[in-house]
Amino acid sequence: MLDWIGDTLTAVLSGGATGLLGSAIQSFSNYKTKQLEFEQENIRLAHDAQMVQLEAQASISISQQESAAQTEKSAFELQTSSYSHDVRSYMPDVGAPSWIIAALGIVDVLRGLIRPSLTAYMAVAAAVILASANSLLGDLDQIAAAERLQTATNIWATMLYVATTIFFWWFGQRPPKRS
Repeated sequence: MLDWIGDTLTAVLSGGATGLLGSAIQSFSNYKTKQLEFEQENIRLAHDAQMVQLEAQASISISQQESAAQTEKSAFELQTSSYSHDVRSYMPDVGAPSWIIAALGIVDVLRGLIRPSLTAYMAVAAAVILASANSLLGDLDQIAAAERLQTATNIWATMLYVATTIFFWWFGQRPPKRS
């Protein structure tokens, strides 16, 4: 009978210990599972936050590009409307005396000749300045030939710089034709 009590007590104690050990292992396993789920959730949230940040940056970049395009379009339209205003004729169609029509026609012609006239004037002025500078340098005997050549080179370079700047700026300000 004592054997039976010993066996029963041993069975209960070893079963309890095994149950407690199994429970502890299960609890540890549940803890680790929750910890991994928590880490996975943190990784997912960090990824989501990064995606939101990337989307926000992309949205800002798109907005900046659209704003720049709109600004450029507005500037182009403003410049084009300015040029189209310059083209407008001041001559009335009907109802004005002929001397007014003639005077306004002269204004239109003069306004149309400004750009080509200024271009031709600048070309002639640059040629006259270069010719005058070259003749002045040729008349100076007290300047050494090397100094004369250096001065002539500087004058030519300066005049070419001024002339090309004026011509390219003048003709570069015309808006491109849009169809």
